[in-house]
Amino acid sequence: MKWQQDLVRDIRYHDEELDNHDSIMDDIEYDGSIEFTDCNRSSLLEYFLKVRDNCKSILEIGVCRNANDSSTYVFLNNKLDTTTYIGIDLNSKKFLNNDSKKIYTLKANSSDIVRNMEFCNSIGVYEFDFIFIDGWHSVNQVLIDWEYSRYLSKHGIIGFHDTSAHPGPKRFMSAIDRTKWNVEQNTCPMDFGIGFVWQRS
Repeated sequence: MKWQQDLVRDIRYHDEELDNHDSIMDDIEYDGSIEFTDCNRSSLLEYFLKVRDNCKSILEIGVCRNANDSSTYVFLNNKLDTTTYIGIDLNSKKFLNNDSKKIYTLKANSSDIVRNMEFCNSIGVYEFDFIFIDGWHSVNQVLIDWEYSRYLSKHGIIGFHDTSAHPGPKRFMSAIDRTKWNVEQNTCPMDFGIGFVWQRS
């Protein structure tokens, strides 16, 4: 059916028309040469440290995109040895895997939530204390990735990259229900942006 084909296309590709008209990148002095900036790393670390000591598990969607400067290494360099890290990416990131340090990656589509959670359950992970979403940036894909919030612990935090630049994260962060969630929409407004949400008590 056509609506299903259109939905699949929207999930697989950026919402290009929105992307070209719904970005602040033309309005700021930022050349875009560094996707995950120092500001992004320091903001991510600041929020991760809020839960690190009680963090049993981390889920990251979109893994190691900027080598040692990526969000992935913020987690891997700062997590406790007892904390399980699970990264999901369309490309293989198995070079990161380390059973002894509880680091696991899945070459998978984040949309396949049931199968991905089956893997998590198989290693004893049923909820996450930190979720970081930096996958495909269409509106529909961000909505799908948000479904992992069902597995967020009560004290957990969810982070989003690209809250300045792309329609999915930007619009989602603007629309999230603030009666249920605390929202820090964008701690780095002068680059691609990064934001955080956590449940209201």
